[in-house]
This record gives sequence, C-alpha cells and structure tokens, in this order.
Amino acid sequence: MFDRDGWRHITAEEASELHPGGTVSAHSGLFVCELCHQYVTLTDGDIRIRYFKHSRGEADKNCPERTFGAGYTSAFNPGYHELPIRIIVSPSSFTFELGLIQVPSELLDKKLCIEIKPCEKSGRAFTYDYGRIKSNGTTYLSIGDYPVKKYTLTQNCNADLYKFWSKEITGMEPDGTLFDKVSGRKLANDSDVEIKKEYYLLKRGPLYYYGSDIKSQFILEKRVNGEIWRLYTVSASDFSEEAAKFFLTYHCWLTERPISIQTVYPLFVEGNYVVKHSNDNMYIVVGGNEPHLKSFPSALPLRLSPKELRPALYRLNCSGRQQLISAGRKYSNPALQYTYFWKESLNCEGTSPQVSVTDLSGIQIVPGEVDLLPKNKTLRFKSKYDGELIVAKDDYIIDKRRVFAGKYIELDGLSYGMEVRLVVGLDCVWRIRFRKPLKSYNDAEVLRYITSVSGRMIPAPHSLRNIMLGMKQYPEICRWIRKCIDSGTINEQSYRRLQQVYLNRKGEA
Repeated sequence: MFDRDGWRHITAEEASELHPGGTVSAHSGLFVCELCHQYVTLTDGDIRIRYFKHSRGEADKNCPERTFGAGYTSAFNPGYHELPIRIIVSPSSFTFELGLIQVPSELLDKKLCIEIKPCEKSGRAFTYDYGRIKSNGTTYLSIGDYPVKKYTLTQNCNADLYKFWSKEITGMEPDGTLFDKVSGRKLANDSDVEIKKEYYLLKRGPLYYYGSDIKSQFILEKRVNGEIWRLYTVSASDFSEEAAKFFLTYHCWLTERPISIQTVYPLFVEGNYVVKHSNDNMYIVVGGNEPHLKSFPSALPLRLSPKELRPALYRLNCSGRQQLISAGRKYSNPALQYTYFWKESLNCEGTSPQVSVTDLSGIQIVPGEVDLLPKNKTLRFKSKYDGELIVAKDDYIIDKRRVFAGKYIELDGLSYGMEVRLVVGLDCVWRIRFRKPLKSYNDAEVLRYITSVSGRMIPAPHSLRNIMLGMKQYPEICRWIRKCIDSGTINEQSYRRLQQVYLNRKGEA
C-alpha cells in the first residue's frame, strides 16, 4: 500500500482495520500484490477471515499466488541473481550488451565457448570464446539490437560457472523496460527508483500521459523485425502516488530509500559486484526500505545495530573462499543488490585519483620539490572527487580549502617555504613544496623538469636562440634546445617551462 512514507507491506488484518466493512475492489488501486504488481481485492465478510485475492479478469495470470493459493509467500533466493544487461544509445539507434561478472580464474579454460541465445526464434545467437573474457571486472558482450524477452546462456567449460553466470537471463518486455540512464543498466523487476533521477524507458508503442509528476522526453524510435520500439527518458518530479503508480506499471518501486549494500571494514578491494578481502569477518552497511538480507552459502549475517536504526550495520562470516551476500524484497526474486566476497591475499596496490594541477597558462605542474614559483604565484586545481587543499609554511598549517568534484579552485599567494597538499578522503593524492632556489641549477634536473610533459607540438619560436644564448652555462639544456631548433618543433608546455626557467635565471642575474 502507498502512504506518505512510500510503499509498505500490509497484511489483510491491517487493511481490514483501515477499511472495516465491505469489499475493497482492485479497481480502487489501494492494494498491490508484491509478487506480480497487480491491484488486488480485499474480500468482504467476517473481518477475521478477510484476505486479498486477484480479480478473475486480469490478463496476467502468472502470479504464484494464483497457483499456490491465498497467503502464498516466497522468500527471495540468495543464490539467484540476474546478469546485468545494459543499453547503448546512439543518436539514431540502440544496442544491448550482457555483462558477465568476474569469476575465479581457476574456473576458466582456454577452450571456453559461451553461447548467448534468445528464446525467440526471430533473434540471433551470439558465440564468444575465452579470449573475450576480461581477467578483471565485468565483461560486456554484445547481444544485438533486437529487444528479446529472455535469453539462455550455455558454456562448455565448468558447471561451477553457473554459480556466477545464470543460465537464464530476463530481457526486455514489450510493455516497457526501464534502464538507469547513467550506466545504461537494465532495472530488474522490483528494483527501486528515485525521484528526480532519469531513466530510459524502452517500449513497443507510444508512451501515454501519466500526470504532471512524471517528466518524459522522446529520444528515438526504431523498427525491429516489423515492430516499432520507442525510447524515452522518464523521471519523477515529486514523491507522489501518481508517480509511484507510473513506475509500478514497469515493475519498479518509487522510494526515497533505495536498497543498498556498502562494505565498510576491514581492508578490501572493490570491483563490479566483487569485494576481495583476507578476513574471516566483513562489516557491511545495508540501507533501504525494508530490505531482506541473505547470504549463500547460508551464513546468516549478524545485525549489530538496533532494529529501528537504518541503514543497519551487519557482520558477515566469510570463512569460506567465496560468499554471496544479497539484498532484496522478502516476497520476490531476484536479488536487487548482490556482492561476491572473495577471500584471498591482498597483494595489489590502489591507484590515486587523477587530479589536474596547472598554472594560469594551462601548463601542467609536476608534484614534488621545486624551486620555481608558478606564474603569478597561482595554481589551479581540479579533482574528480571532493577533497581538501592543505597549505603549510615552515611545517605549520596556515590554510585549508574545500575542493568540489569537477570544479576548478585557484590558490594564489604562493611563496618559497610553502607546501601544498591535495587530500581526498584520508589520502594525499598530490603534493608540492616550494624550496628556495639554489645559487646554481642542476643541469640534468632542470632539463628533466622542462621535458616531463605531454601535449601538442608547436613550431619552434625564434626566441629559442636568445634563450639558448642566455643559458649557455647549462650545456644539456642548450643541446636539447638546439635539437628543437633543428627539428623545427617543440612541445608547447616544455616551451612554457623553459621560458619560466629562463626568466627566473635572468631575474636573479
């Protein structure tokens, strides 16, 4: 039932207290089956025996409740998960790719052959060999541009691969399938969707008006085997029942608290759907609206935080080499979030986030200890992640500034004796210290500073000859300048650094 906090599970007894007499028809739209997402009826009669039931006239009769009777419930299978499908959108078309998550290397063989086959006769099969499988991360393989409702995956290598790669993969529904716009990944049935977040909607036929709280935009249409498929972007502008029922049409639940799994401790290496660690116990935080948590092989995670506190902290026993942790709805499949925990030695080293540090001319600044101040004593920083600039002088911190992801920040007033550090989280990802210049340069060291750049080449300026005459006491630099003059080109950033060195030397003279 949808209320001000969103969708919540409700029993027939609770519903009877809200509606103490008479039948509540499925046409009222008040109650929804968690298994098949169809509206259901609350039966009339004695309040003690009232229950929910499906209407006879519904077109979709595949709900398990119809087969097993009223009161049927099913806990999701922690060992079952769908392989990711993603849509690749171009200005005039779209195609699909199936993701094979990373598996232990000992399960693979060079004779491996994988066949991905649509269950519909009109689609074509795709075959891939061992050479297409990535050793790290998820391998995405093309499955064509025809929207298929279901695929099968077969392989000739090792039956244990099916623990990671499911034999059956749910594809695209003609009535509509949602994809995350940023990643292109298809949303499984029962997935969470959020307000103000854009999704692709692929469906056969047009999208009709669904109220003011849903924003939609037509992207393209494509004829596939005589059928017209249309692609839209859709989003909910407000957290309302109108918007919630729109997404329910495509088997997704609008929520302000999507289900999530986050590993927090101890040390681990995280990849797509895989966490590598070397411990018997891992600590995870699970968020979302009434998530149901399970693991496979069975090892019930121990909740460490109070029941009313969300997100919740759990301890997971990982004594085996591989452990699958899944979070989903209590009454349906598949798992909405899942992560494989692999126990092995951590002998790899992470890479620091890339940052851009330049002077006002756009010249990249090399970290380390330098005796040259940048142009106008100013540096420009840009980081992929939020961070902090820490400025110290003579080993005392004199300034701290926030750095926001993707935005430039300028730091001026630099002087000798200063040290600047860019910190992301607890990691120092970039550092420079300005030391007072020595009386004489180290020829090889300065040449290394001038040439350790990349970028476009420019015609060698005439001023190179004057610079070479002014730096004749540095034979290695002069030899390099002469080569640039002979070739007629020079790296633009190298030239800017050479100018900087020359002007500093000239100023000291």
